[in-house]
Amino acid sequence: MKIQSIEAIPLKANFKQLFQFGLIDRKSSQNVILKIVTDEGLVGYGEACPVPAFTAETQKSVVDNLNERVTPLILGKDPLDSEPLLRQLERFLPHCPFTLTAVDLALWDIAGKAANLSVTALLGGKYRDKITMHGSVGWGEPESMVETALAQLELGYTALKLYAGRGLLDDDLKRLERVRASLPAEIQLLVDVNGLWSVTDCLKALPRLAAIGVIVLEQPLPAWDKDGQAEVVRRSSIDLAADESVYQSYDVVEVARRQTARVINLGLSKLGGLLRSRECATVARVSGLKVMVGSVLVLGIATAGGLHLAASLPDLPYPNYLVGPLKYEQDVVTNPIRVEGGQIAVPGGPGLGVEIDEAALRRQDARAK
Repeated sequence: MKIQSIEAIPLKANFKQLFQFGLIDRKSSQNVILKIVTDEGLVGYGEACPVPAFTAETQKSVVDNLNERVTPLILGKDPLDSEPLLRQLERFLPHCPFTLTAVDLALWDIAGKAANLSVTALLGGKYRDKITMHGSVGWGEPESMVETALAQLELGYTALKLYAGRGLLDDDLKRLERVRASLPAEIQLLVDVNGLWSVTDCLKALPRLAAIGVIVLEQPLPAWDKDGQAEVVRRSSIDLAADESVYQSYDVVEVARRQTARVINLGLSKLGGLLRSRECATVARVSGLKVMVGSVLVLGIATAGGLHLAASLPDLPYPNYLVGPLKYEQDVVTNPIRVEGGQIAVPGGPGLGVEIDEAALRRQDARAK
């Protein structure tokens, strides 16, 4: 089997409403859908969702890299040689994990379809059929955060992620406390700061975060402040999660060595795909670190990849975040995710287990005039 053609499709993908986190306000996303066709008629789909806050990649750079650098390297190659191909691409695209993710997912999709197996099966099998999720409440005015939080509970979530760091420390903590007071006592909270606090801020915040029952504090300090992260971990009863600190397996080694977090957030798109995410998960497991699976508000293709990843991991002590498609006006798959009882079922069909809605894909094609 050989790769016969490759198409990179930039999308006009809009969110249902403004989403605020860190210092970012997002009304739309720069997704790129990758379509790889083989000479045996198998088609694999991948997705890139570049976020400039994480890398320098943009929609244009992803499309250009796929057309000008990836295509010459993999056209005519056997797609089942996925790891050698991806390792070669790593060398040519060393700081482009979102681009790599698109290729990675498309190759896994083809491999699963060729074997008539799900990606979970290819990853070694499933530990669970459904993945427990947490909801998400973007940063905003306290009243709107409370309203959003209560609406999220209708999907059956038992945990919600809140954001902090944009405002003054005391004001942000009051926002969190206001939301906590509006929720049933059994609802757990995670807080993501996107690296916007200092060590002093974080140490001041810890007692108040513990008082409202926060179970995970994600990336409170900038990724470069390793000493600060280690100090906060030593003094915190709350598990700290590394997100922006981790882009490859070596970073997980550093987290374990310097004890800068207790949890690794496995954001498939940011890490470069399933191959590299599984590497990070393995390093975390043997290093005694916990893991959770996150995302950057991707559409249905990359979300399916995250669900397969989560299904294949032996331990997931915390709820995960793979509900990106719910934030969009329209998805590109015919079988979109459904949250029931706070969980999402893992796709069971061959490959990624999603069917592409070609009409929806073409309607959102940014190349269309």
